[in-house]
Amino acid sequence: MSVKNKSKWLIVSVVGLFLIAVVVGFLFYKRAKAVSGDVAIKLPQSTTSATSWEIVQHLTGRDILKEQNVTLDFIPAVGAGTPLYQPLLSGVYDLGQFDWTGWINVIARGGKIKAVYAGSAVTKAERTGILVLDESDIHSIKDLKGKTIGVNILGLGAEYTIKIFLEKNGLALSQVQLLQVPVENEEQALRTHQIDAAAGTTSGGSWFERALDRGGVHVIPGTKRYDVYGHDATIFACGFRDDFIAAHPDTVRHYVTAVETAKRVIWDAFQKDPEHVRKIVADITTEKGGNPQLVKYYLPANPESTLIKDSDIQFWIDLFVKDGKLQRGQIKPSDVYTNLFNPFARNN
Repeated sequence: MSVKNKSKWLIVSVVGLFLIAVVVGFLFYKRAKAVSGDVAIKLPQSTTSATSWEIVQHLTGRDILKEQNVTLDFIPAVGAGTPLYQPLLSGVYDLGQFDWTGWINVIARGGKIKAVYAGSAVTKAERTGILVLDESDIHSIKDLKGKTIGVNILGLGAEYTIKIFLEKNGLALSQVQLLQVPVENEEQALRTHQIDAAAGTTSGGSWFERALDRGGVHVIPGTKRYDVYGHDATIFACGFRDDFIAAHPDTVRHYVTAVETAKRVIWDAFQKDPEHVRKIVADITTEKGGNPQLVKYYLPANPESTLIKDSDIQFWIDLFVKDGKLQRGQIKPSDVYTNLFNPFARNN
């Protein structure tokens, strides 16, 4: 072979090796992106409520999702409460949010999901409870016997909370009638005597506060959520399928970091000027077609109270074991949640 031909083949070989390297590098890069976290998180469609991302951006100009390289893909909601388990398990959504009773029930039945941060918590200072009319003949928990109680979602935390209240007072859940009523309709149902008591309000919040503001109603003594635990505890958590966590650990870590950072930005701003934060929330709510009148009751979650602890889950595991819904040792808290992705968790 002539020197000229050898040079030609050498050039062709070098170019070929370069192209192979580029292709291999591109494929490795795509795989690394998929594993490291640059994937969109599918979650239920945003509602008319202001999101933490929107509040932070209005407060500070920061785009926390962008800072963490997180992309959200909103999918139209297919229901609420229990029906949302299946869309999460089947992959319609990547992110799910339920109270601890929901997480434990799904995992006990073989669902491969795990909570990674808490959304809300019970605190001693919060205002919650089962509401009744001032004119009602219900003055104590024992008086609920034979009465109709409105709950937002059957089969989840509110129902179990009522069960605990009743049993502490010598009654069984079968001695009351639970009626599913959306929380935004419970006050009207109570005032029009369609229900005898409103228990969606065991979680407190805007609808609870508005009902109290309007007068004519009061809380049955001993029905605060805090009365169930006797101490601060997380009650509602968000998380992913196990396969999503395994495939995209950086996505999960970045998302949880964004969530927890936003909590702290909003909480700090609220401590300094609560009315300024409420005005921002009201403006966003109005823009999204929500009800800005409820924003006067807006309270952000204290980020320190929403750090998950084993005892938060063990409380419900012990209750389910007592009721025969779980075998002792069948589930432990670490099967239900992890703080591995939360940079603010002390046991990280």
